[in-house]
Amino acid sequence: MKKVLMLFLVSVLILTISLIGVSFGKSSLNEATNISSENFITVTGQGVVYVKPDVAYVNIGVQVQEKTAKEAAEKNAKIVNQIVKELLKLGIKEDELETKEYSVNPVYNYPPNEAPVLVGYQVINIFSVKITKKLENGNLDTKFVGEVLDTATSNGANLISGIEFDILNKEELKLKAIELAMEDAKKKAETALSVVGEKIKGVVEINISDVSYPIYRFEAKTTIAEPTPIFAGTNSVQVTVNVKFIF
Repeated sequence: MKKVLMLFLVSVLILTISLIGVSFGKSSLNEATNISSENFITVTGQGVVYVKPDVAYVNIGVQVQEKTAKEAAEKNAKIVNQIVKELLKLGIKEDELETKEYSVNPVYNYPPNEAPVLVGYQVINIFSVKITKKLENGNLDTKFVGEVLDTATSNGANLISGIEFDILNKEELKLKAIELAMEDAKKKAETALSVVGEKIKGVVEINISDVSYPIYRFEAKTTIAEPTPIFAGTNSVQVTVNVKFIF
């Protein structure tokens, strides 16, 4: 009798443990089901920060040709040194000058049906000038940019490849653009969900892309008697975000 009772108790215990295991599995399955049944909405937001350029880069060059490489190099150096001397007088600093290109190349004539004839050597020296001079209101002094161009050309520069206006504090502006882009995405999601009576519960994923810093370029090839007019325009920092919201 005791043996039969013991076997009965053991059977009950085994059955109880088995039932408890099924309950845990079902609970985990329910939790997984709840997670997978969450609703998502993916929205694209855009943020743009407009700002006046606070720096200009001007590429200034001198191209000369003489019979020998030595003559061409010496003449080129003399002109470039004169240009730099006058730019320093304007207020440009030496660390705002950067050589971009220096080359010495032979120049040939190509008579019909004859061998090429060496006629001289061409030396090109191009350097960049960084301009950050500001007006009292904090804007870039574009009139000064024109003065730099005129000073360079009046002292022998014959290559002006263009002007680039840019922004120095891009990272700070990028963070502001991201903030605006996120606000835009949230507003779009809230508007869409309000139509169907839902609300945002959280954020699952954020992707930031298409960070761009358009640069305004002003092409200037020659100068005239009047001061060269320069217009900086307005630059912008643009950010696009893709946000996945839970509702």
